[in-house]
Amino acid sequence: MNKEIILYDDDVVSMDKVVSFTGNATSTCGELIESLKDLAFGESTSQRNEIADGIICKVLLTKGGGWQKGKLRLRLDFVPDEPEVPQPILSVVPSEPQSPLDDLRSHLA
Repeated sequence: MNKEIILYDDDVVSMDKVVSFTGNATSTCGELIESLKDLAFGESTSQRNEIADGIICKVLLTKGGGWQKGKLRLRLDFVPDEPEVPQPILSVVPSEPQSPLDDLRSHLA
């Protein structure tokens, strides 16, 4: 199972320039978030200041409960790739009898 890692503004991300929001191959998370804000809300200073602490909104969840007021925040998460762990090969021959009676049965047969 992959564990989510929350990235902070000073953490550095390297990605293909084609998919980078900043146009650079290497950017800090803060730069990526600012570029996302620019893409979503333009260069308007007032809009950028309004979304710094979250965008006021309402959410209707599928599990019910009606509309819930809150804030929508932009956040970057990193989910590391985990290498596949080879499964150990299990021995077919048991090292110990499965039951204390198995040893007795083998002597009687």
